[in-house]
Amino acid sequence: MLKKLVVAVLFLVTLTGMQVSVFAENHGEPPVKELEQQFSDLIYLEPAEDYEVKQYESLDQLEEAYKSIMVWPLADHYLDTYFKEENGNVYLIPTEGPIRLNPDEDYTLERISNDKYELTQEGKNPLRGEYTLTITYSYEAGKWVFGDRMDIVSSTENGGELPDTASSLPNAMAFGGAVMAVGALMLFSRRKSSFTN
Repeated sequence: MLKKLVVAVLFLVTLTGMQVSVFAENHGEPPVKELEQQFSDLIYLEPAEDYEVKQYESLDQLEEAYKSIMVWPLADHYLDTYFKEENGNVYLIPTEGPIRLNPDEDYTLERISNDKYELTQEGKNPLRGEYTLTITYSYEAGKWVFGDRMDIVSSTENGGELPDTASSLPNAMAFGGAVMAVGALMLFSRRKSSFTN
């Protein structure tokens, strides 16, 4: 009985790290150009001389527009970075805007899963120099949205690019914890059986 329990627990632990996509639907590729145009329309609004945004009456209304094309944490990031609300009016914070995708230049679009794609484009900006733009698209609530958007600017002044420090430590820790739990179970059941004999 104990051996069957141990085998079952180890089998379940092994499966927790695997993704089974047998029942996943294929949503096709994200509409890259359409989403990028919507993003540009929202991030590069035409403000008045005092940077007031006339197209939206409130930050909540602008937030709804952002959340229609991206996940809420990303929408909050753009709202906090580029907009503010004062006296019931929405203002653009004068700062350098995010790097935009140039759909006429080469980019790679890689399928991560049925509901996630990652786009990568390298380019050069007169103000920032060389950069790598990475955009993650997620299929949520029946449509494609921006899941993440990150630009990495190469700079020799600041020491260049950071090294890739990603590791599988969290997975190893979870597996180690599961093995410890199985060991404790086995030890406890042995002690219990030795006390009853």
